[in-house]
Amino acid sequence: MANHIPLVVIDGGGTGSRLRAIDADGSVLGEATCGPSNLTYGVDRAWANLSDGLALLVEKTGRPVTGTALWCGFAGGRSPERQAAFRATDPIGASDIAIVTDGFASLVGAHGGRPGAVLAVGTGTAAFALAPDGTVASSSAWGYKIGDEGSGGWIGNRAVALLARHLDGRLPQASSLFDALKPVVGRDFNAIQTWLLQADATRFASLAPLVIETAASGDVMASRLLDDAAEELATALRAIDTGHAIALLGGLARTMEPRLPADIRARIVPAQGNALDGLQIMARRGWRDETRVELEAAS
Repeated sequence: MANHIPLVVIDGGGTGSRLRAIDADGSVLGEATCGPSNLTYGVDRAWANLSDGLALLVEKTGRPVTGTALWCGFAGGRSPERQAAFRATDPIGASDIAIVTDGFASLVGAHGGRPGAVLAVGTGTAAFALAPDGTVASSSAWGYKIGDEGSGGWIGNRAVALLARHLDGRLPQASSLFDALKPVVGRDFNAIQTWLLQADATRFASLAPLVIETAASGDVMASRLLDDAAEELATALRAIDTGHAIALLGGLARTMEPRLPADIRARIVPAQGNALDGLQIMARRGWRDETRVELEAAS
């Protein structure tokens, strides 16, 4: 059998995961996608989905993944306990498993490993900044239960909360947002409670497109919700701002950019690369820590 794949980098989010196989010379052997691998949802679920993605890479490259090094950027990847559980569950016999958050991987990729800031807005939210002295700061990314303000999950959560207030009379105003939500999450207490039983960040985020479409049609309630989201995103960025260029990432970046404050919009630049690119840079430079890196290694 052919030699194993030397390195696989993994961008594991709450909606899906992307994998890239890298040869010893740094060239790309192939890429694959699979289901979500947010560690907050559980290590077993993450491995079940990633096993599908790794199998696709084996099929595309003709090389096994036994003995492969994995450099992973996971949503929910900051917890040492989850990291340890992920490594302990390893079903492929990886030679090494490095784990950082997907937000930090995106930061490295967006600015080519140089100082800058990123705001990633998708199912969750994360703001990261790399300073010239190599220190890394982050804000938000606490998870949808207590944070991720401004994200798709947060927007969906808030939308359902507004619907609940409307249905029990605390928010009597009519809104096409409520008309759009009712067929999906329910029209009464029991139906909505049933929907909530399976509601994680991904399910809440699936409602964000309804909010965006309704706001685009002129609905005031939906538009205010998106403005609130933009305000939360700006707060997250300012908490870690280094004054450098800002890259916006994630599925909601284009939607939210026009709603951000003018001073932030003026510093937005296109991302040089994505989280997979960042993980490649990190693996090449041996960066395993997302609190401080040795920028002297970058040139």
